[in-house]
Amino acid sequence: MGSALSKTTMAPPVYIDSKSWNIPQLDFRVENLSHPGAKLFFEQIHNPSDAMKRAVEASWKWLYGWDQDKKSQTINAPLAVQRVKRITLTIRPMDGVAYTFGSDDGSKEVHFSLNHIVNSHNGDTEAKKNMRVREEILGVLVHEFVHCYQYNGKGTAPGGLIEGIADCVRLHEKLSPPHWKRVAPKGKHVPDPKKPNDPGRWVWDWNWDAGYERTAYFLDWIDTTWETWPSSGAHAPTELPATSSTASSAPPPSTTAIPANAVPLTSAPSLPKGKGRFFSALNARLQNSEWKDEVDLFLELTNWPRDALWEAYCLDNGPK
Repeated sequence: MGSALSKTTMAPPVYIDSKSWNIPQLDFRVENLSHPGAKLFFEQIHNPSDAMKRAVEASWKWLYGWDQDKKSQTINAPLAVQRVKRITLTIRPMDGVAYTFGSDDGSKEVHFSLNHIVNSHNGDTEAKKNMRVREEILGVLVHEFVHCYQYNGKGTAPGGLIEGIADCVRLHEKLSPPHWKRVAPKGKHVPDPKKPNDPGRWVWDWNWDAGYERTAYFLDWIDTTWETWPSSGAHAPTELPATSSTASSAPPPSTTAIPANAVPLTSAPSLPKGKGRFFSALNARLQNSEWKDEVDLFLELTNWPRDALWEAYCLDNGPK
């Protein structure tokens, strides 16, 4: 959309209305203060309110573009932000890691396992153990608070995608645990015996929506690779950016990480450059639309089919 201003006219500065980005009421509860996990929590998190506020702002930043340092643009708080009125964090003895649920009145609850906090206290020195616990607490809080604010296609989006977006925010906040690795599944190329000239297809041990860090690294790879693609207004690329696999190690009979029958859209990419932009735009699409397998949102946002992106990612990051 063109601007109505002449070249000699400067637009007046527009500032973010900070009142529209309100930190919700933050409540904190502990069940069993004598639990060793509670002791570790308070040793590393001196002010639970600050840790919770950080998780809220990380969710805003990566899902909706909020940045407290940017004062020259208008960013309106989306409905997902406005609707959250209260978040209660409860740390208690339980199995698992954490979970989040909410109600229609804008209240959200996060339950965090004290057992998991104890299990995270590991390392070869006490300092490393304490650092690991602190980063795990902050990382889990970021992940769970993303669930308070993200859209889910009216409850229809794949659970693996929802968890992957939450872990992608955690990854961008540099709070990934040591066991996370950017790896792809093993796969095998399956030709179609009835179609000798057909390139066939790849079958993978797990798919793009496996969830958590597996999906997070795929989304992050799209963001990272995206920075080499044309910006809005340029022509769509005719092939994916070269990767190590496309250059040297793509198994035969494929000679590229792109399926032979995959073609990009002819229009320009609809997504601006920038880390985190892809899953942010994907989240936005899930606000009012239900997830439908036949509607490829990856194609709409990158000009490449989801399966083509997944194949390229797997060939570039899979076992060599």
